[in-house]
Amino acid sequence: MADYLMQDLELRVPEILRYAGRRHGDLSLFSLDEDGIARSQTYAETQARVEKLTGALEAMKLPAQSRIASLALNTRRHLELYYGVTSAGHILHTINPRFTTEQILFSVSQAETDLLFFDPAFSAQAEAIIASRPQVRDCIVLAESGHLPAQSSPALTDYESFISDAPPSDGPTGLSERDGAFLCYTSGTTGDPKGVLYSHRSCLIHALAASAPGNFNIAPTDVILPCASMYHATAWALPMTAPMNGARLVLPGARLDGASLLDLCEAEGVTLAWGVPTVWKSVLDAAIAQGRNLPKLERVFMGGSAVPPDLKRAFADKLDVEVVQVWGMTETSPMGVISTLSSRAAALPDDDRATLLSQKQGRIPFGVDLKLLDEADNELPQDGQTSGRLMIRGPWVVNQYFGHEKPVTTEDGWFDTGDVATIDPLGYMQITDRTKDIIKSGGEWISSITLENTAIEHPLVDMAAAISLAHPKWDERPLLVYTTRPGTDVSEVEVLEFLKSQLPRWWVPEAAVVVDGLPLTATGKVDKKTLRTAYAKFYQNNQ
Repeated sequence: MADYLMQDLELRVPEILRYAGRRHGDLSLFSLDEDGIARSQTYAETQARVEKLTGALEAMKLPAQSRIASLALNTRRHLELYYGVTSAGHILHTINPRFTTEQILFSVSQAETDLLFFDPAFSAQAEAIIASRPQVRDCIVLAESGHLPAQSSPALTDYESFISDAPPSDGPTGLSERDGAFLCYTSGTTGDPKGVLYSHRSCLIHALAASAPGNFNIAPTDVILPCASMYHATAWALPMTAPMNGARLVLPGARLDGASLLDLCEAEGVTLAWGVPTVWKSVLDAAIAQGRNLPKLERVFMGGSAVPPDLKRAFADKLDVEVVQVWGMTETSPMGVISTLSSRAAALPDDDRATLLSQKQGRIPFGVDLKLLDEADNELPQDGQTSGRLMIRGPWVVNQYFGHEKPVTTEDGWFDTGDVATIDPLGYMQITDRTKDIIKSGGEWISSITLENTAIEHPLVDMAAAISLAHPKWDERPLLVYTTRPGTDVSEVEVLEFLKSQLPRWWVPEAAVVVDGLPLTATGKVDKKTLRTAYAKFYQNNQ
C-alpha cells in the first residue's frame, strides 16, 4: 500500500527560501542595516548568501542540532541566519535583547549555546555573554569589517568575512522535519524564562496556515513590513510566509519610531504590516500630526496585547486602514485566533459585526482547537457568556518546554494558556483576563482588560493598566494606573468619573494614579508584576 501513497518529502524551513530563489528570485527585499543604510537584495542573492553561511557553519563541525544564538534586529543578515542555521541542521536561538542580563544569561546557559551572532547595537549584551558563558566558542558581528565594536576579547569576526570564502552548501542530507529549527524564550514574568522549541514541521504548517485567505491573506503582490521582532516567536512567521508566497519583505532594522515607519511604509509601498499596538499608535500619531495618509497600506495586524477599540476606529477613520487583531503566545508559534470574518459573522448586521471584530480577539482557525475549563477542570459551554480557563492544542502548540523533564500539556494534549476567556457559538474567542491579573472583589469578578480599554477611550488617556490590590474591606479592589497623551493633563477624579459613566459602579476603582510612563516587559507588554509590587499597600495606606 505504501507505494500508492503520496511522495514523502520532509517539511523543512530551508525549502521555503530555495523555492523563493528559484521561482521569484529577482524579487527584492528591503533592509535597513546596522549602519543605518538601506540596502536591497533579491531572494536569489539571499539564497546564495545563505548557502555560503551554511558552508561556513558546516566547516565548524558543530554537533547536529547545536544551538546558535542571534542578538539581532529585523535585518537581511538576521533573515539569512533563519535559513542558514536551519539548513546546516542546527537550531537558531533568537535572544530577546530586551531581556535583563540575568534572563539572557539564563537562556544561553540552559540552551548550551555554542555560537553567537550579534548586531553591534547589542555589543553590551554580547560582552556579558562572553564574560559569563565560556561554552560560547565564537562571536560573529552582523556587520562588515569596518563596523566591529571596540571589543578586544575575544577576537571578533565580522559576518561578511565569515561567509566570504566559505564553499556554498545546501547542508547535510537526511535531516528530519521533526528536528528543532528555532528556540524562543518567553519573557519569564513569573519566573525564569521558558524555552519553546519549534520544529521544522510545526513552522511549515504554521506558515501555511497563517498565509491562508481567512488569516493573514498574503498574496504575491503584497509588500510586508514585520515590526514584530524576529527574536520573538519568529516574527509571527513573516520571514517564512513572505518568501513562501512571493511577497516583498521590508525589514526596518532599528527604526521603529512612528515617523520612521510612516516614511518607510510610504517609500516602499507597504500593503500589510504587523506589530504591537504601541508601535502602530505612534505611526497613527505621526500621520495625524503630519497630515499624511498611506493609500497603499491595507491592513495592520496587531497582537501582543489587546487592541484598544479606539485605536482600531482611528486607523479606519483617519487612514482608511483595517486593523486586524491577532491573539497568540510564544507557546503557539504564535497564531492562536484572528479577528477576521467567518461566513456566519459576515451575515450579521453592520453594528453587530463591528462589535464582534472590535471586542473579540478572533475566530478559531483550522489547526487550532480551544476549550474552556472551570476550576475543577470541567468543560464549560461555548455560549459567549461563560468565562473559563482557556485551553489550546494544535500542531504548532508547545508540548514541553526546552530543558524541562515533563510535558506542560494534559494527557490528551491541551495547554493551559493562563488566560480567562469566553467562546461564542460562532467560534470567536474573547480574552476577559489573564489568570494572574483577574480581580475578584467581594466575591465578584472584574475584568482588568475591560477596565483598561474603557479608560483608553477617554480622549486624553494614552495608556492604562488595571491591577488587583489587597483591600481591607473587599479582599481585592482594582487600581488604575495611567498615562496621558503628550502635552495634555487629565485629573484622576475626571478619569474615575469617566469610568463611572461607562461601567458598573462596583467595577470602578476607588482611586487612579497618573504616572509619566508604565513599565514594560521584554515583549512590550505592561509589566503588572512591577506595578503590583510598587502599589502593594496602596489601599492600606490610603484609608
